[in-house]
Amino acid sequence: MCYDMIEIEKMGKPAVPIVSGRFEDDAIASSRTFGMPDLQFVIVPRIYRNLAEDLCVKQTEDVMDELIECLIEDSKSRDSGLLDEEVFRFEGEDRYEAVNAMNVEFTKQDWSDAFPIYPPTREAVDALIAGTSLSGDDLVCDMPPGFGLATVKQIAINSAMAGAKPEHMPIIMAAVKCLSETGGSGGKSLLMSTSPHAPMLMVNGPMAKKVGLNGKSALGPGRDNEINIVIGRAFYLCLKNIGMWYPNKMDMDTIGTTRKFVLCVAENEDASPWPSFAEDRGFSADESTVSIFITDGELDVGDQGNTTADGLLKTLAYGMTFGNRSIAAADYHASGQRLVFMPPDVAGPVGAEGWSKQDASDFMHKHAYGSLGKFIQFMPIDDARVVEDWYWLRDKTEEERLEISTPLFSGGDNIDIVVVGADRAKTLIFPSDPSVVTIGIDQYI
Repeated sequence: MCYDMIEIEKMGKPAVPIVSGRFEDDAIASSRTFGMPDLQFVIVPRIYRNLAEDLCVKQTEDVMDELIECLIEDSKSRDSGLLDEEVFRFEGEDRYEAVNAMNVEFTKQDWSDAFPIYPPTREAVDALIAGTSLSGDDLVCDMPPGFGLATVKQIAINSAMAGAKPEHMPIIMAAVKCLSETGGSGGKSLLMSTSPHAPMLMVNGPMAKKVGLNGKSALGPGRDNEINIVIGRAFYLCLKNIGMWYPNKMDMDTIGTTRKFVLCVAENEDASPWPSFAEDRGFSADESTVSIFITDGELDVGDQGNTTADGLLKTLAYGMTFGNRSIAAADYHASGQRLVFMPPDVAGPVGAEGWSKQDASDFMHKHAYGSLGKFIQFMPIDDARVVEDWYWLRDKTEEERLEISTPLFSGGDNIDIVVVGADRAKTLIFPSDPSVVTIGIDQYI
């Protein structure tokens, strides 16, 4: 909202956003980020989307005088709330007490993930910078959603907080760069959504084994996933403190998700019957890459005895048939996308029968269908946002809409398959965004 209003202001037209109560801090942060820190706005108590029409009218009328005043009066300056210190010093009777004081302050400022962090001392940061071929002042990219400047030094500071080691730096830097190329404006709208969108990092190539990334039971806690957790955490802290992705300030998730404790996985290439995900995207097997998927939920789909490609893939196709499909766009299928973490006990039998990944994706597309009425229930059929292509549904009864069967996806290309997991036919399926990006890591070594 604030981004759009600022764009209107740049056109020379006055604009005042109407901001719902809990979005006030987000409006301040967004205004600062997008170049108009003194953008004026008015506040109403409730979000409009699911509010009854009479309540929408009332809360808008209640702020009309204030809105008009914002339009005709000079803008009022607003304190940025930012701290200017370059170096922070913490003291105590011993090092433990000093580190504890640092953690208290960093959590208070919301610079951590609320778990204990490592001190990003000058020595620790310099050691991480030495793990890459670039210098500390070199710019990797501007990082969404707030488009802070991700220099090597800034990436190193946040990586030090996560406990990263110098050999992890090329992966973390490539991941930061990768996010900047994800979707429109680096996935800005996805990251700032009220839905639980979260990045998922995946590494292919020799670097995954070199640093010890796990590609088996890769998304849980514990020793086996230490490197997965550290690299994912370093990326998250960069996203938060460089990309300014703070909860309730540019991350406006309604409920939240544990997937925002970002994890990094390796593809289980040794157990895969197919070329790696990176090879599918044009990289060679001896190149190291990182890919970013934007996920929006997850579902475990287990199989209790099928051994053929046909049986195993039908289980997945039926399991991935859930969620909503938008009728606010002419291309009804455009919003349907799935990321499939397929374990070796599923991938192996499918590959052994001569099926390629594309064959498997096309087959799942063919069998992933369901009730159109159920898919569109989330948006009233007479809503103003429904596009003309779907007006014909307004002439159908609810029962008739429920009886219409439709594919979930427009094609197999809407399904990404990655071989991840230990033994057992338990597949993890994520609703995802189609704007997957893969970046080479070797350029940062």
